[in-house]
Amino acid sequence: MPTRSANEILDSMFDLFRQMGSGIALDLHWLAISRRLQQVRAEAVWSADMDFIAVKLKAYAAHFAATYEPDLGSEAIKAANAAKLDRVVEQYAILRAHLEQQPGGSERPA
Repeated sequence: MPTRSANEILDSMFDLFRQMGSGIALDLHWLAISRRLQQVRAEAVWSADMDFIAVKLKAYAAHFAATYEPDLGSEAIKAANAAKLDRVVEQYAILRAHLEQQPGGSERPA
């Protein structure tokens, strides 16, 4: 049964996404995402679907970290970086939706 803490751990990734988008310490953020996913897995009922999505999330985050280019004022590079980061956030949203579908998963802190 997903707990409130599993949702909170997963939601804490937004700070990492924001920092990744600025290009700061990308490899460290990828590792932090992996650690948080392990923590969520320990807190929630984990399914094969969730495992698949988590792997995709980590893969997109690793791809973003590996291919990030400082934009140096270039709108094309900025858009390419943003599109890659959007794929990371999309996988997060899918995983969050699966977590919320679990019994007790829609609990929100007051």
